[in-house]
Amino acid sequence: MKKLFKISLLVSVTVISFVIFYYSLKANNKNNPNIMLNKPLPAIELTSLVNAHLKQELPLINRDKYYLINIWSSWCVPCREEHPILMKLKDKIKIYGINYKDKKTNATAFLNKLGNPFYFTGSDKDGSISIEIGAYGIPETYVVNSQGLIIFKHVGPLNKKIYLRISEIIK
Repeated sequence: MKKLFKISLLVSVTVISFVIFYYSLKANNKNNPNIMLNKPLPAIELTSLVNAHLKQELPLINRDKYYLINIWSSWCVPCREEHPILMKLKDKIKIYGINYKDKKTNATAFLNKLGNPFYFTGSDKDGSISIEIGAYGIPETYVVNSQGLIIFKHVGPLNKKIYLRISEIIK
């Protein structure tokens, strides 16, 4: 009887703890995938994937009407799935790639094989840059306007529907 009581108490405490944890996550804005939407892109400096001496600072203010940021990796299957969409978008908008926690040789082989849609590709070896701009998984895609505001965010691979939506935004 005493053992059954201890097991029941342990299960009850576990369930209550889980419920509290779940609702605290839900209430915490840091776990909202759109937390950065309509907010300024944080100032970041990307170091080139292929040449560590080249740097690109973002956001770009008043240079282009819009630009796109895509977080990707060679080991990411959905990134491979969305790649043809990025290749189509590159003729419509400058795309800045952030290569997430990847090996340089794997990332460059990926781009050499499938094509390079990126105007500039920066390396994010530890994932800190991606986290700073509000990413929590890959692939993720952002449209940034000329004032440096994130006006669109898509979590997951791009598809035809999202391609059309981005195309409409950047007209």
